[in-house]
Amino acid sequence: MNRRHMKSLGMLLLSFSIAGVSGCGGADTNNAGTQGTQQSQQANQAPNTQQQSLNSPQTASGSSSASGSMQARSSQQGATINSANGSGDAVIASESINGASYIPLRKLTDILELQTEWDATSQTMRMGENDFPFELTNNSTKAVKDGDPVTLPAPPVMKDGSMYVPLSAVVDLFRQDMNAEVRDGQLIVHPSPEQVEPLNESDDAGQTTASGAGQDADGLDFGEDPNDPFRTADTNPNAEAGKPSAASGDQAEIPVLAEDFDLEPLVLAAAAKNIDINGLIARGKRYMGVKYQFGARPYAQSGRFDCSTFTQYLFGHYGVKLPRVARQQARIGTTVARKNLRRGDLMYFYVPGRFKANKTVGHVGIYIGNNQMLHASPKPKNGVQITNINKAYWKRTYLYAKRVAY
Repeated sequence: MNRRHMKSLGMLLLSFSIAGVSGCGGADTNNAGTQGTQQSQQANQAPNTQQQSLNSPQTASGSSSASGSMQARSSQQGATINSANGSGDAVIASESINGASYIPLRKLTDILELQTEWDATSQTMRMGENDFPFELTNNSTKAVKDGDPVTLPAPPVMKDGSMYVPLSAVVDLFRQDMNAEVRDGQLIVHPSPEQVEPLNESDDAGQTTASGAGQDADGLDFGEDPNDPFRTADTNPNAEAGKPSAASGDQAEIPVLAEDFDLEPLVLAAAAKNIDINGLIARGKRYMGVKYQFGARPYAQSGRFDCSTFTQYLFGHYGVKLPRVARQQARIGTTVARKNLRRGDLMYFYVPGRFKANKTVGHVGIYIGNNQMLHASPKPKNGVQITNINKAYWKRTYLYAKRVAY
């Protein structure tokens, strides 16, 4: 074997050495190799979007979309893992640029298993799990964290076609998403003490956890408010009479409906509004099969959803205004106990990962009764789907629920 082949093999083994779990919506996880393949397939299905290495974001100018030239990818490749002392820490060495310490953004998004989207027109990198709570713009100290504007101590810069971020800003920017420290000019990211088994694509919506009848051994079972005024016996949760619905897998594109352009006047969701919850759920089912797309633009333009644009869009039709990203939406409404859910409650989950804090909102869905959730996600299916949440994965990654309407 010549030196060139040995080098290629070494790089391949390094990338496998850090394989962990990740997901979207948003929210579901799988091994690194499978995730990368699935994200590539999703990008090929999404209009005007394709996979790209952050080593050359400027090549994004060859692709266009409704908001400019953009490229989407799922960060799943290598970073240095410190195994000498058994800590398993991920280590990113800094580089001096213009007299300041910077690290390559790609290595950080790889470690945190974040999806990314590069907008060449605005020179902006968007990052997140099922949507994009983070945005960084080349040569600008203006950034976005959890959907809110923040100011960085120094701007990101481009080097050799890749974005670099100031080491002084990284820990504060991603403080809630990782357990990390700066030491000797390096960013040290510690692994999560708790790991969650990934949600497999083969998991069927009808499969449940194996607890005995009437038992809740781990105390994590979901329950319903017996006084829910919208509680009904829904014998066919996947379809609405007279409206087409699509199963997961290959199917014809779901057309943009004429009424999708005519939203009612919106009101702030800070105070819960009385709306037709069953009507909202029935309307949501009409979009079953619409594909998921990370960072999806408004549905009337893109014909796609990510987890938070789906909830924003659906509640918007009933006059309830929700912010753009899941972490912003999670601040609104009344907190609801997991055993007192009502139809229409928004459910929030974290997306587990090897080096994640595993405590921040990464996915949102709508509870529709009978231990089922309506949501937009790349897994276990791709797109708008109904998932049975009575599984270990959803029970363990659940954070809380909020009620924004009744």
